[in-house]
Amino acid sequence: MHYITRQRLHLSLFHPLMKVLMSLYILSVGAGLWVATMKYSDRAEWSVQGVELYVHGEGGSAEDDPFGDPLAGMTGDAVAKSRRELVDIAHPHLFSVPIVIFVLGHLLHLTRLPDALKLTVNVAAFVSFLGSFLLPFVIVDDAALAPVLYACGWTMLVSFGVLCVVPFVEMWFGRPGAKAFDAIPRRARRDGDDA
Repeated sequence: MHYITRQRLHLSLFHPLMKVLMSLYILSVGAGLWVATMKYSDRAEWSVQGVELYVHGEGGSAEDDPFGDPLAGMTGDAVAKSRRELVDIAHPHLFSVPIVIFVLGHLLHLTRLPDALKLTVNVAAFVSFLGSFLLPFVIVDDAALAPVLYACGWTMLVSFGVLCVVPFVEMWFGRPGAKAFDAIPRRARRDGDDA
């Protein structure tokens, strides 16, 4: 964190060993995203209807199969997720994913992107993450919000892509601009203020 508190810092100025460490972290997150998309695509189709079938089912009750089949695909009748399944999915993600977003967000702040874009990407990442893991608790009973969950999933995937790709590229190929990141904004001195 001490790197973040320095003034006028850009990722390209980091020591090569730090660049390698951060690159390995970013590549690990990318690998995790790739496996997560494979895991989802094995269970559901990338569409609003796929989201609806995966969470809400098509008529079967979660009480009919309270433990669910975590390896089941979408063949045959899709059964709604049980509360237990949703809790088992959401619980570890609600603790771990914010840390990943937090670290990647800090790296994004050390790039030359405009502050408004940095804020947009960070807010999109957190809001879409929360939507992706909390909306299923509503959708399991009422599928009307399936399009919102679908949009949250895509927004989360795109924002994670930006959070990974932009810092990686800036770290290895970027150059600090005239206005690099300043973690401690200074107030302009007024005449008469003591130093």
